[in-house]
Amino acid sequence: MPTTRIPLFPLNVVLFPGTRLPLHIFEERYKLMIGRCIQQQAPFGVVLAVRDGIATIGCTAQVLQVVKTYEDGRMDIITTGQSVYRIQELHNDRPYLEGDVEMLDDDLRPGSDAEAKQLRAIFDKCYRLLHNSAPEVEEEADVPLSYQIAAELPLELEARQAVLETRAEADRRTLLIERLTQALPQLERIHTARSKVSGNGHALN
Repeated sequence: MPTTRIPLFPLNVVLFPGTRLPLHIFEERYKLMIGRCIQQQAPFGVVLAVRDGIATIGCTAQVLQVVKTYEDGRMDIITTGQSVYRIQELHNDRPYLEGDVEMLDDDLRPGSDAEAKQLRAIFDKCYRLLHNSAPEVEEEADVPLSYQIAAELPLELEARQAVLETRAEADRRTLLIERLTQALPQLERIHTARSKVSGNGHALN
C-alpha cells in the first residue's frame, strides 16, 4: 500500500473523523509544525500517546481556523479529524516527529436496523444522565454514527482508541453498545449523587 509522510502530534487524545478538536500550541517544535501545516494547507496526524510511545493508528487533522496568535508565537487553533491511518515508519530528522503512514479503508455498511436502534437508545440514556438534555446526532450525516456517538461521550481513551481502530461501521456500533452498556450503571450512580447534592439546598424565605 502507498504511504504518505506527515507530521505527527502525539496527544492524550483520540481524534475521530469529522470531530473538531481545539488545540493550544505552545511548544516550539509544534509552533513550527503547525505553522508549516497552515502555510502548506497540509494535514498532520493526531495520535494517542501511550506509556511506551505512541499508538500505531491515528487520525489526520486539518487546521480549520487560527483563533488567536500570541506575541510569542503560541496559537489557539480549531482542527477537524479527517482520515484514519496506520503508522508504518517513524522519522526523527526534524524537531517534531514524522511518520510514513498508510491511509486505511473503512467499511461504512451500518449493520442491522435493530442494532442501530439499540445503540441510539443506550446512547440517549447515557447522554441524558450526563447532560440532562437530549443528544443531537444525524443518521444521514457525512460522519458515521459511531464516530458521532463516541465523540459525544467521555469514554476512556482505551475504548476510544478501540473504536478508531475498528474498520467497519457495523463492528464499531456493536463495540459501542457493549461499552455503553458497561458504563451505564456508573453514569446512573453519578447522576443520582448529583441529584442528591443539588437537592440539599434550602430556599430563602
